[in-house]
Amino acid sequence: MANFDYQRIDVEYGNPVTRIRLKDDKILDQLLVKQIAEELRTLVQDEQRSQLLFDMANVTFLSSAALNNLVILNRHVGKQAGRIVLAEMQPPVREVFTYTGLNRLFTIVDSVDEGFQAFVAG
Repeated sequence: MANFDYQRIDVEYGNPVTRIRLKDDKILDQLLVKQIAEELRTLVQDEQRSQLLFDMANVTFLSSAALNNLVILNRHVGKQAGRIVLAEMQPPVREVFTYTGLNRLFTIVDSVDEGFQAFVAG
């Protein structure tokens, strides 16, 4: 496996689940959104990681562009028979997912442990 130097995400490789933690708490700036999207694209396309568990505990705000990129990433992961699970979302972020209907697109759980269990349960 190649060793990529990610600046905006922390990655813990598991088999088969990859845990991702976003380093920034407010993902607003267009450049930041683009950097994160590129790093996630590398993880999915170049490293062929498609079982992704996002630890969202640090994230307090996501821009609409960041949400859009997450939806696009979900499509790419789905093409590889993969899945995205979101864990430990802050209440305001979780509310955005509920209001926008994205809670129906993604599996959202309260803890990282529950996130790993979601992959086992299918």
